[in-house]
Amino acid sequence: MAAEVSVEIEARIQRAIEKMSEEEKPNIAATAREMELPEHRLRARWKGRQSRHARIAPNRKLSQDEELALCQYLNRLDEIGVPARYRQIGSYANEILARAHTDSSIPVPTVSHMWTRRFLERHPEYLIRKQKTLDVKRKQAHNRDDLYYWFERYQKIRDERGILPTDTYNFDETGFRIGIGRDQWVVTRDSKRPLFLASSSNQELVTVIETISGDGAVLPPMIIVPGMLQMEDWFTKTNLPGNVLLGVSETGYSNDVLAIRWLHHFEKYSAQRQLGAWRLLLLDGHNSHCTREFIEFCDNRKIILFCLPSHCTHLLQPLDVVVFQPYKHYHSEAIEIASRTGCFEFDKIEFLTAMDSIRRQTFKPTTILSAFRETGLIPFNPSTVLDKLPPTNNSASEPELHSHSTASTNFEIQAPYTRFPHGSPPHTPPPQPEVDPITPQTIRSLKSHAQLLHSQLNQSPQQVPGSNSLKKYLKGSLALAQSGAQALSDLENTKAAQLARAVRQNRSRRSIQKGGVLYAHEARAMVLQKEKDSQDKILEKAQRMLDSARKAEENKIKKQWREISKDMRKAVKEKGKKHKHQTLLFREISGFILKRSQTVTFTPRSGRLED
Repeated sequence: MAAEVSVEIEARIQRAIEKMSEEEKPNIAATAREMELPEHRLRARWKGRQSRHARIAPNRKLSQDEELALCQYLNRLDEIGVPARYRQIGSYANEILARAHTDSSIPVPTVSHMWTRRFLERHPEYLIRKQKTLDVKRKQAHNRDDLYYWFERYQKIRDERGILPTDTYNFDETGFRIGIGRDQWVVTRDSKRPLFLASSSNQELVTVIETISGDGAVLPPMIIVPGMLQMEDWFTKTNLPGNVLLGVSETGYSNDVLAIRWLHHFEKYSAQRQLGAWRLLLLDGHNSHCTREFIEFCDNRKIILFCLPSHCTHLLQPLDVVVFQPYKHYHSEAIEIASRTGCFEFDKIEFLTAMDSIRRQTFKPTTILSAFRETGLIPFNPSTVLDKLPPTNNSASEPELHSHSTASTNFEIQAPYTRFPHGSPPHTPPPQPEVDPITPQTIRSLKSHAQLLHSQLNQSPQQVPGSNSLKKYLKGSLALAQSGAQALSDLENTKAAQLARAVRQNRSRRSIQKGGVLYAHEARAMVLQKEKDSQDKILEKAQRMLDSARKAEENKIKKQWREISKDMRKAVKEKGKKHKHQTLLFREISGFILKRSQTVTFTPRSGRLED
């Protein structure tokens, strides 16, 4: 009865909160009276306090919804074959509490060391079992039944979801010691002389994450380089394809953050070639592949995670079984070729430059298809793997798994090969008329001249004295020419490699960004944009200097004209004063003359002037 009353009151509180949410100025007291609710209870709920049902119990850290989410996550880990460890449960609970924490004024709550035990007591469906490590021989003796079960689950998932070979992927990480190669087989005539080749001693670790699909395709890789900064030279002085994702970490290994970034990279490129509704991703049980974010991302995008059994990647993982061995081989070959062409420091830039060539030699469609075939995955044929294991005591009662591989191959018996299919052997053509000989300039022309001389010597060996010596001379000349041409070709290749290496070694220490991941095309675009901005700044600075110089020149000219104008005004002024003085003098003289002309008379009789 009390429960029914509580449910009814909770319903009225929810209606009251909805009503007040629609009002501009909600009146809590009036609404409480109208809905017949305690005012203090409605006021507390309006301020955000949860109901008793939704409120976390005083002795609980997680709410019911949060604990349910934790249970679902543990169930998901159990389904994909990587059950959580005892200590991981507490760390998962702390992550949930950190995500739900909103009050920055108080520290993030965490669970105690006893919380996991009480959690398991509340959920008796979870059992604590010890995960044993087995000796290799014991593991191989016990593993046959487990592999049968794993193959059954694999076949069931592909059949239920209708997953095609194109949508079946395997990914894994592999590490390279940048400058450390392997011993190589060489051909020599001396069985006792020690053979050594100078090689780089760079032991920095680079991790490469590769992904292959069941139809023979390979997705662009993610390369993790040790460091803290993304350097410009890694992109501008190498030939990395634009779709390669490059990340950095302090150790050169992958981590949880980089695993999520790779997952976004996988989603981007696998979605472009997706045919069915679901994708299957085969992976090992590494911790970074089993985080909550990793699993939720895959579930939201219909990517089925299917973990390989522990300690069985050497049998079931296509990349490990077939692909990674030639991958390391071609890396060692790249180091050896670089050493033979004068490279004494095979560093990050040399490694990134050689990576495209190494991958093109490794990830051929035939190699990838062979990898899935050798692991019995595509076409589905578990016996390919199971026949390699020792039989178990109950091998007679093992379930029969359907295989899509063919059991027999038909061959056609062809007719025996005949040297002359048309019945008549070839004959020597009649000699051609002689022409003036031309000095041979190439190996081909030298060889044709030698063949012509050989034919002439064979036709009339007695007419030419010393014909045998001449034949030996021709044979030695051809051999020396061939070896010289090969030496010249090797020298040209060495010079070309050294020139390209010299360009790469002229390095800068400019970085693009700190940490994170970048696609090669994005990094090159950022470098170009940075160079453009730098050039714009230089142009702006040059323009400012030009404007400043032009303004200074204009000011100088203005100053000169001001001085000239000042001198001209001074001269005019002085000239004006002089002219004024001359005018006054002229006026005085004119007045004096005029005055004198009025007082002086002329007497004709005497012929003189008289006053």
